[in-house]
Amino acid sequence: MKRLSPAALASAVTLVLAGALTPAFAVPDGPIAEATPAGAAPAPEGAMAARLAYNLGYEEFEKAQAEEILGQKLTGPKAKASADKVRAGFTAARAKFEDAAKADPTTKEAWNLIGYTSRRLGEYEKSLAAYEKALALNPAYTEAIEYRAEAYLALYRVDDAKTAYMTLFASSRSHAAVLMESMQKWVAERRRQPAGVAAADVDAFAKWVEERATVAQQTASLDLDRTVVRSWN
Repeated sequence: MKRLSPAALASAVTLVLAGALTPAFAVPDGPIAEATPAGAAPAPEGAMAARLAYNLGYEEFEKAQAEEILGQKLTGPKAKASADKVRAGFTAARAKFEDAAKADPTTKEAWNLIGYTSRRLGEYEKSLAAYEKALALNPAYTEAIEYRAEAYLALYRVDDAKTAYMTLFASSRSHAAVLMESMQKWVAERRRQPAGVAAADVDAFAKWVEERATVAQQTASLDLDRTVVRSWN
């Protein structure tokens, strides 16, 4: 699939920020545990500061997600006010996650959620850069692989999303299922609002998605991954 022109991409980003695209999102890693195993050495100062900042950020993050759920039931000015609160919440959460990453750059959870919040704020390049840092720390970090694929879809980089799906299908069927749902929604949205994507390109991707969904269904009984992964709609 061809990359979008800057004008078409800007139009697509506007749709995302307006809520026209509602991909599923795996629920991110929760707060980092405070407890230290018995007999273990105290965590380094930077790690402790990172853990505190991350957990504070996660509180803001949860508030933003709760507001987002409430906002789905609103209309008109109330819906706009709720959306503004959600955006402010993700912005505040990201600032804390950035503090965590600064205090301890090896905190992959912080980089992952810098990626998540940046993506939800429409800052896709910053989002991708953060996911790359999380995956540099742990290349098998399936949550970050799935989240990064969501950013790829927002940027219409469907070939990269396909590669991510195949990686997840081999390593985490649960996260692969979340991405599959997002790819199916992407196809449905592009058929309603092409936003500069050629119908032939949408159809080609839709065919691939349908084929992979069939394979997933046919091999479901062989899946040993029993991880429960919820999704945000």
